[in-house]
Amino acid sequence: MNGATGSRPRKLTGRKVAFLATGGLLLVAVTAAALYFRYALPTGRGPAGPALGREAFATPWSARSILVVGLGDSVTAGFGARNGYGYFDRVVTNAPEDDAEVKGVALAAVLPNLQFTNLAVSGSTSAELIKGQLPQLPPADSNVLGIVLITTGGNDLIHNSNLEDPNERGYDAIRRLFLMKIAENAEAMK
Repeated sequence: MNGATGSRPRKLTGRKVAFLATGGLLLVAVTAAALYFRYALPTGRGPAGPALGREAFATPWSARSILVVGLGDSVTAGFGARNGYGYFDRVVTNAPEDDAEVKGVALAAVLPNLQFTNLAVSGSTSAELIKGQLPQLPPADSNVLGIVLITTGGNDLIHNSNLEDPNERGYDAIRRLFLMKIAENAEAMK
């Protein structure tokens, strides 16, 4: 008997023991799997995408006033990336802990009179871009060169699906591709 209450301790039957053991093993397995997928699998480190030629970023491209505008959906907005790590942010400036390979490989390094704004909205469709983002374009003098970085259409095709958004490595690859193409046309900015 159990002390003051006068009740008997419950006896664990073989079924109960098996149930508890199975539940415990399942809990341990799920925890181990979560830890493995979070910490053991490679999540991506270092640069992604094609190698960038540093020589194109060694000297200023233009002294003109240049306005870079981001338009579009979650890719341009940087959804899923930490603040300042979306591809638009990283085309314009370097993140503090960027690898040495990409330090100084950004538009701010070669365009001293650069201004930029990102009007992109995560989840927007092409129609929403036209209705909501284009009216927000800042006015600019006619002597200001404009560069527009735009990604749109994905939500038109996959809206309400369960596809994942790009991660920071995906943004890094997109950033590198844009910088390569812009660098190839740097002469036109003069």
